[in-house]
Amino acid sequence: MKNIFLFIALTLGFTCSSQHKNKGIVKLRQPSAETKRSSFETYINNEYYFIKTFDVNKDGISDKIVSNKPYQGENLFIFLGDKQGKYILALETRNFSEDGGNVINDILPISGNKGFTIKTSFPDRGYYEKEYHIILDNNTWLLKNIIYKTMSDISQDAVKYICDVPQDIDIQKSGWTDKIIPIPEENVRAKKCRVEKSQNKTAFYIQDSDGFTNLRKEKNSSSQILQKINTGEQVEVLNQNGDWWLVVSKEGKKGYVHKSRIKFE
Repeated sequence: MKNIFLFIALTLGFTCSSQHKNKGIVKLRQPSAETKRSSFETYINNEYYFIKTFDVNKDGISDKIVSNKPYQGENLFIFLGDKQGKYILALETRNFSEDGGNVINDILPISGNKGFTIKTSFPDRGYYEKEYHIILDNNTWLLKNIIYKTMSDISQDAVKYICDVPQDIDIQKSGWTDKIIPIPEENVRAKKCRVEKSQNKTAFYIQDSDGFTNLRKEKNSSSQILQKINTGEQVEVLNQNGDWWLVVSKEGKKGYVHKSRIKFE
């Protein structure tokens, strides 16, 4: 009986001691996904983002512009710097990339104005670039204008259209992307846009998100592959009829490449 009482006493003593010790343990709360998203440190050395540094709001202090890399997403964040070396999230918006469409190329400061310019291109459309000018006006972020740049066609007589289209859209309001005014229609571009004549012979290059495209024997995707042509390599275009263009690679091989894989400048 004494042994039973001794066992009960030891058990109760151990339990009370454990409870007393546990009272001193403080569990740390993990930061939420929202907290991480709004912290500049989240994007340092992040394989999905790139960072640009310049004075966005013209206060003499460098700021940080964070954007998804090409083909990695549409997020863009503006972190304004302070005198203590900290960066505070001031704007969360989009970088105007599109899956399979626009690709972000660069983000640049606007000379003499608070804001920045986002430059994109549309590889599958040959020469088609856009410049989105975003300014900070009385604490309001405005898409001030978009400059569209494209060619009339791909002939030797092609001209370049540079279309500066005013927008004045508050990009912090819901549904703002639906208000974007597109490039003028082809039949009025000559009147509404600046026209530049091309001085040089059109150069054709391969542009494929896979890093290469196939040169085929016939005009279809199941035809024999004659060669792989890497993105960025120049080709000579012999015939532009239809969706499959007859080209010659730098190695001198002649075959067909789908027109969506060819850009020109």
